Amino acid sequence: MRPLNANVVIALLLLVLCGGLFADTFLFKMVPGAIIGAKIWPRIVTVLLGGLSAVYLVQSLRAQATSGEAPPPDRAPFNLAAWLAFNRNVIGCFGLYGLFLLSLSWLGMLLGGMAFVFATLCFIGGFARRDLAINAAVAIVTIGSMWAIFTFGLGVILPAGELLPQ
Repeated sequence: MRPLNANVVIALLLLVLCGGLFADTFLFKMVPGAIIGAKIWPRIVTVLLGGLSAVYLVQSLRAQATSGEAPPPDRAPFNLAAWLAFNRNVIGCFGLYGLFLLSLSWLGMLLGGMAFVFATLCFIGGFARRDLAINAAVAIVTIGSMWAIFTFGLGVILPAGELLPQ
């Protein structure tokens, strides 16, 4: 019997996580006067995520069954510089997200979100003049529309920050 590959293990962990999250929705309290319960939206999201995780599991199992031979074992010693170079984008994006969270109380969701999306797109895609204009447009449109939907459509109070007080 062949050992499970990483994709199968991750898919199984995602399914367990979805099951735990779905079970947790049974602990939500009913809000008096509510038309629909507070558990409906989390259950919808959890069921969708569980369905996608199940598809991921099936695809991973099929890929493992069709692969002819096991990959060769990794014999190279661990090299921190090579690992950092290989994971540069991931580490950079998490670093930018950390900066976004730190600046949230000062910039607020609108400005901080736009700055985060713009910086992430520039970090991943490059700093050419045309790219900067496209990245700025994407950041303004996506975060601006998301902010407007949450603020005006859903009535959610997002962090305003010190630069744009409400």
